[in-house]
Amino acid sequence: MTTPLSAPVSVRDRVREKTLVERRRSRRRRLQNPSEVSLHGTGSEVDWTAAGVLLNVSPDGLACRVSAKAAHALTVGQALHVLFRIGATSTVFDLKARITNITPAGTTHCVVLGLEFVADRRLKSVQTKLQESLRRAGDEEN
Repeated sequence: MTTPLSAPVSVRDRVREKTLVERRRSRRRRLQNPSEVSLHGTGSEVDWTAAGVLLNVSPDGLACRVSAKAAHALTVGQALHVLFRIGATSTVFDLKARITNITPAGTTHCVVLGLEFVADRRLKSVQTKLQESLRRAGDEEN
């Protein structure tokens, strides 16, 4: 795997070290009008925050592009809180997620984070709302 030279050494090394496995349980929808995603640390990383661009989303997870500088301390398996909207909807989704992969992006100085939502007592009801928002977003594209 060739990694762009613009990716920080720590990201390049982590990508080489990890063998990524396809773990998606449902198809992700690529968004016509990508929206912003806000990422917040949990536990001892609670002060960490970053903003990114939501690239695709499913009821089980999402992918977003963030600056490599903001992501330099992140590791696969780490938990984060993610806040995002689907398109122009007023519904804000606030979920706990775990990083499943960190990949250099096609854009200089950026990485793509693959995140899987963490199962908790809220997840099932939020997934239903997320599926509805994704369906509406799909209807708006046509």
